[in-house]
Amino acid sequence: MAYIAPKDYAQDPEILAKVMKVLGGELDLSWMRISAGAIAARPTKPGYGLTLDDINQGSYGPDRIPEIVRHNFSMAPRGAVLPRGLPSLGYRLNRKSEVWADLAAALFEEGKSRRWAPAHDVPWGALETSGLGESEKLAMRQLCTGLVSIGLVCADVPARWVWQMNQEFHEIKYLLCLQMIDATRIAEAFRKRALYGSGALGVDSRELGELLKMVFDSGTYPCASASMNLTLFSWVQGLGRELAARARNPVDLYLGTRLTQDATRFIAYGIDHLKQLMRARPAEAESLNGHLDAVENGVVGWLGARETLEPLVLLAGGLDPIARFYARQADEYFERCAAAGLGDRRGRSPIPKLVSLIGG
Repeated sequence: MAYIAPKDYAQDPEILAKVMKVLGGELDLSWMRISAGAIAARPTKPGYGLTLDDINQGSYGPDRIPEIVRHNFSMAPRGAVLPRGLPSLGYRLNRKSEVWADLAAALFEEGKSRRWAPAHDVPWGALETSGLGESEKLAMRQLCTGLVSIGLVCADVPARWVWQMNQEFHEIKYLLCLQMIDATRIAEAFRKRALYGSGALGVDSRELGELLKMVFDSGTYPCASASMNLTLFSWVQGLGRELAARARNPVDLYLGTRLTQDATRFIAYGIDHLKQLMRARPAEAESLNGHLDAVENGVVGWLGARETLEPLVLLAGGLDPIARFYARQADEYFERCAAAGLGDRRGRSPIPKLVSLIGG
């Protein structure tokens, strides 16, 4: 059953009396005499406009948020005056370190400024002379099929958690909504890439599905952030770079570059979030590392699956370039894990074994 208000406002004599007074010209205006405190918000960098960081001052800033929010479980925005009797929305993520990253506001602003529209911004007509042979066209469409799945599931992951976050953490909620848009755009763009002209989608990958299920089913938000933002998008970013570097037409260059750009924001939030979580609650490292043990096993399955590895080999013209790509990306990933406060994961991760196997 949906939530029901504690009274029938249409029949409430107090509400009706207040309405009648206003209609009669009697204004109470008591709300005018209550202030949360004024600030002098101005753009610090006019070229960027008025940003979230510009207005995060005084009681409106995140510095005032306690580690555990106990004073506000309603829809009231941070810094507003809180009258008695506000309804609780039942937030479950009320601990700041569970979700917070100082970079979130800047990443949100950047994401808006760098938005792009696949329908209009991608030079689709350039695919009429793609520069790819028939096998390479099929390989590209196969990789696109996997990226569509990644985009769709990675739109679902933030949606699973954002409604559980306290309203005091609105910068994080804004950023997660932006992640949904970014992930949806990935799915849209690469579905269009696969189907353009006489195109077709490729074969779904069971191994990729298992990886995405692990990410989606993460038991806590920190585990979800680590597995999606840090782990999965480290490899999505690398795939974007690889597609851009090997592009033979303006479409694939554009898509690879934009995929890299958008994936970088996921990674930046993931590292900053986990770094601040480790600083506040270092004991969380054990559960996060345990979760990533399973997720990295899924990464190995995805990267080693025929539906992933063989298209990459065809587009690169051999296995050696892909071996170098995997090795380079693994190094970057483990460096990011260490920067996030998770320690050196190389010794416990299955990824180096795959890299060594492919590298010969």
